[in-house]
Amino acid sequence: MIAFLFAPEQGVILAVLVGVMFASAVLQTTTGFGFAVLSAPVLTALTNGPAAVSTVLVTGTVADLLILLLRRSRPAPDWREVGLVGLSSIPGIALGTLLLVVAPKPVLMVVIAGAVIVAVGLRVQTRRQRNYPPRVISHHWGLLAGLLSGTLGAATTLAGPPTVFYLAHRGHTPATTRDTLVTLNLVRLPLSVAALLTAGAFTALPGLAWLVAAVLAGYSVGGWLFGKIDAARYERLTLAGLILSATTALIAAITTR
Repeated sequence: MIAFLFAPEQGVILAVLVGVMFASAVLQTTTGFGFAVLSAPVLTALTNGPAAVSTVLVTGTVADLLILLLRRSRPAPDWREVGLVGLSSIPGIALGTLLLVVAPKPVLMVVIAGAVIVAVGLRVQTRRQRNYPPRVISHHWGLLAGLLSGTLGAATTLAGPPTVFYLAHRGHTPATTRDTLVTLNLVRLPLSVAALLTAGAFTALPGLAWLVAAVLAGYSVGGWLFGKIDAARYERLTLAGLILSATTALIAAITTR
């Protein structure tokens, strides 16, 4: 199933995955978004859909817990949004798990690339509208956001873009948005794990401990960088990383049989 792990170049691939996890944790800690966007395309290209989803689920949860718990201020998610989006994610998680099991790897790679491109577009739009208040939309759109994020999350781990777009147009502060996103990830975790186990798609990669260690190191660096790096430069670096991630997914989708 993951024969590459037993090939002679196993150490090189593990080193690449460690680097990707480190960079993903730095991005997530500094911006509150982007762990799966950066890591999922590379993991899916080097392994397979189930292995990538399982690995990002575990390592992403570690990053979320660090962000939520290791801080001076008390987390302040919007629990109404958590309940609305979380409940509407349930049918999406079931659908996404089915897609993960039956969809060919190239199809998953195309879906991942599309989700990453949407994430890049959302960041560009946010950057352009930084000096203008976003249009506040009805909370009923949270039902659609939950369905889409549940589907994408279960199939590719990329649950973020639909929820980020929805919350960005709900009038919340950046801190509330970040805490709501992280809390949603943790609330959906048991359902996602249960769905993967039921479908027989939960796969733990050898070397997972090294990947978790990379997340811990990335969190430390990201926490140090937060508030220290020039905002405009960091935004450009973030966009470059996301574009590279989308390109990786597209190339893998084209070349994978």
